[in-house]
Amino acid sequence: MPMSTADFVTLVSQWAAANVDRIRLVWPLAGGWEAWAQAEIAGYINANVEDSWIEREARVYPDGGRADLLVNNPFENPAADEIVVELKCESLRNWAGFVDGLRYDTWKLGGGMRMGLDAAGKISVGLFFSPETEDQLALLAGYQISYTPGGEIGIATLIF
Repeated sequence: MPMSTADFVTLVSQWAAANVDRIRLVWPLAGGWEAWAQAEIAGYINANVEDSWIEREARVYPDGGRADLLVNNPFENPAADEIVVELKCESLRNWAGFVDGLRYDTWKLGGGMRMGLDAAGKISVGLFFSPETEDQLALLAGYQISYTPGGEIGIATLIF
């Protein structure tokens, strides 16, 4: 059975909660930690969801642009069961542009898709730390904010 958008968000939250100490070690690294998080989230889901299917850096946009993750196999499921995910991870060096990055992801997800994925579910996820970012996120329509236990990592999600 294909994973739902709600299931995906729950699994990302569980992964973040289980990895606070590891995330604390990578978030200040130059170059950011988004690619690491993509692979880690995909691995966590694959380990915890039977028959899961995740592709990283999938070419889903009409211009050949890539989404961070594509969830549920598009060759075995109808487009409405697919999930296109854009992920942003706040780091020490990108915090000033983090919310603008989420805005851009929202814009991308709201546009057209190739591979017949226009009917797919779409999720924008932002993992953040700073209170300033939370204040800025309040200006973005539709994002839900939750936190890992202890409040160390914020998880902003927008489901289309």
